[in-house]
Amino acid sequence: MRKDLSLLGAATDLGQSIEGTELAPSWLRLKGVKKVLSKKFYHILDLGDVGPITPEHPTIRGHDLHTISLYNKRLKDIIKNELDQERFVITLGGDHSVAIGSLSASLEHNPDTKVVWVDAHADLNTPMTSPSGNLHGMPLAFFYDLLRPGETKDLFSWVPRLKRENLVYIGLRDVDAGERRFISELGITYFDASTVKELGINSVLEQTLAQLCPTGVEDVHLSFDVDGIDPRFFPATGTPVPGGLDLTDGQIIINTLAKKSNLISFDLVEVNPLLGQNKADLDMTAASTLALLEAIPNWDSHDTTVDPIIFEKPEY
Repeated sequence: MRKDLSLLGAATDLGQSIEGTELAPSWLRLKGVKKVLSKKFYHILDLGDVGPITPEHPTIRGHDLHTISLYNKRLKDIIKNELDQERFVITLGGDHSVAIGSLSASLEHNPDTKVVWVDAHADLNTPMTSPSGNLHGMPLAFFYDLLRPGETKDLFSWVPRLKRENLVYIGLRDVDAGERRFISELGITYFDASTVKELGINSVLEQTLAQLCPTGVEDVHLSFDVDGIDPRFFPATGTPVPGGLDLTDGQIIINTLAKKSNLISFDLVEVNPLLGQNKADLDMTAASTLALLEAIPNWDSHDTTVDPIIFEKPEY
């Protein structure tokens, strides 16, 4: 894993109908994200929070493809610049529509990048198949050219293609009919939550790495929706689904990918500090987020000449 980190806050709720995910990056910083990450990397460059430009003509929340396309193209350009400088990139969301930009950056950096998608949902809907029409349930559809011309497909013509054999899902348990059809037609590998419980996360990861990273040096993008974990660990999220992965499963996924692949980028999305029934729910969500980040292995070095960690926050 790369020794230097760029931390980016994707401060947006554009992709879904519930306000609050745009607050997650700044809230998680207050809860101690930087303190955890400072133990993991040589240097940290904090890129600050990137918010979308408010559309001139308000549309239905979660459905504004034009604004979401512009925002994600901006994210893509920022993240690719960091990847090209050999920095590891963590994108704190925000809703999962931000993966349109972050994954595009990883694929522009290396078109053969492998993808592990941890989520309760497949995020493979299109406007025609989605029951809600919310874009946070569609990001992967753009990488497989599933949208029709009438679904404003041209707005996302800049999104690169993802090889179907380069994607593995872990934790699925709420998949719509249209998504099931696409997964079957594309032949995408998946391990639903019940399979993870049956086989154990270590066996699942062994099979995942055999497919994606047979040499152990392949570039990997990890896109991690916290609703992939059971809601008892992440109550403050917008689309919780019972029966999810254990928190330790999530930690093992992160730790294993960091040690047994060239993990280059990591989305951590769908935390919503406006949700939860009480303070205990928020405290649990924050603690679980930090626990996931703690699973990143420390960069071990005997070099005593490295510069001190510097946090910077440029304006976007």
